[in-house]
Amino acid sequence: MLTDKLYRSLRTAPMIQAQVRRVVKKLPHRLRIIERFGQRFIIDPSELSGFYLYYEREYDDFVFQFLDNVIQKYSAALDIGANIGIYTCYLAAGIKHIDAFEPDPFLCSWLKRNLAVNSLTNVLVHEACVGSERGSVAFFPANRRNRGTGSMIGTGEGSIERYCIRLDDFLLTGPKGPCLIKMDIEGAEWLALQGARKLLSLPDASIDILLEVHPQEIQTFGGSVNALKLLLFELGYAVAALTPRGPTALNGSEEVQRFWWVSRDPIIVH
Repeated sequence: MLTDKLYRSLRTAPMIQAQVRRVVKKLPHRLRIIERFGQRFIIDPSELSGFYLYYEREYDDFVFQFLDNVIQKYSAALDIGANIGIYTCYLAAGIKHIDAFEPDPFLCSWLKRNLAVNSLTNVLVHEACVGSERGSVAFFPANRRNRGTGSMIGTGEGSIERYCIRLDDFLLTGPKGPCLIKMDIEGAEWLALQGARKLLSLPDASIDILLEVHPQEIQTFGGSVNALKLLLFELGYAVAALTPRGPTALNGSEEVQRFWWVSRDPIIVH
């Protein structure tokens, strides 16, 4: 498609590229199949994640580069906030079993299509939320321009009833081997980690967490970035920012660091 080539050719002219970006995002697009991170994905370039994958040719690349160095450690993983399955498919290609959680039925359907495109059969998809309590909750799906911002907090009509699980119940006795939890749930990470206190406190559990942090949204759920960090410290975990340079000490920069790496193992920071 000519528009993606035009867009990328303007990287040396950021102001013009920004103007083109505004136009491109409004254009109708047909679905595309792209290859990234060793997997194939059906994407919609007019939706935010699809835009980055198709036009920017970048999608958390430094995170996947980091994961390349550690993925062989894990025998299981949880993808909490699976969306269309970018992380899910990547993890499933290198880890024996994946549990993927995605409450939006539209995204769940898309996730399953991307799993099928890659012939991945080791993923169990849960059409559910993850929080601090189990039971039925109202979930507000996001708009079509950015499907990844659905939330258990919203206003007006359009909510759907979803079941909410608690990680302390889901992994009652802990994972059977080293486990990676990837979590991107628009501020509800505060609730999900509250609901995983027993699990994360198990002395023999080998759990690492890739956490995408949403400072403003965390506050709507009654928490804060600093309280989240303190909770992880209390549970015996080290926390570092995950940046293009690798794990980096937070040192008061918590509010501006999008990704955290959380582990009981010592974290070598840059």
